[in-house]
Amino acid sequence: MRAKFSSVAALTICLLFLTSGAFAQIIPVANFSFETLPSEGLNNSCGGTCAYSTGEGIPDWTTTGFYTGQWIPGGYAGNPPAYLGDYLAYTNGGTISQNVAVVIAGGTYTLQVEMLQRTDAPLDGVAQLTVNGVVVATATGTSGGPGTWSDWTARFTATPGEAGEELGILLSANGVQGDFDDIRLNLPERSNLVLLLGFVIFNLAAVFGFLRKLI
Repeated sequence: MRAKFSSVAALTICLLFLTSGAFAQIIPVANFSFETLPSEGLNNSCGGTCAYSTGEGIPDWTTTGFYTGQWIPGGYAGNPPAYLGDYLAYTNGGTISQNVAVVIAGGTYTLQVEMLQRTDAPLDGVAQLTVNGVVVATATGTSGGPGTWSDWTARFTATPGEAGEELGILLSANGVQGDFDDIRLNLPERSNLVLLLGFVIFNLAAVFGFLRKLI
């Protein structure tokens, strides 16, 4: 009996692990790590393998400002490489934006962005969620110091009045330059939570059944 009890308990734990990873629906963000370059590539050299683009925009994103584009640091001023892949996005006073989804009432959206604090400049990047272009959440995080990437997170829960509106991502800078990579957005799936609870209740019932037999 003890062996059967242990087997059911182990199954319950396994099911918890298997289903817990399915809580969030990933909302696709086009060119999320900025690996797709403009047709003319990076049109400026900054020495060695360091290069950046100006005046070309960023594929799949809407940009403002001439000095907004993509950059491969190439060790420039001791800066680290891109967080994911070879390229990152930067802006000097402009904006980088993309509409990514239609808002669902009651949905809690989580935006995660990697931001770089350069070795030669402060961390000035700003990452926000917007609804119809109006900012509804601003990412917060903590820098690891010069020459490091850090994860910044913004969360927004939609009201019924915002349902059906356009949800967007807005990247900008409140100083000299903002540097960004690995843009992620997700929305919890209630159906997966219900499924998990169903598994837990079913297996707990089985466990208690075995316990009654053992007593």
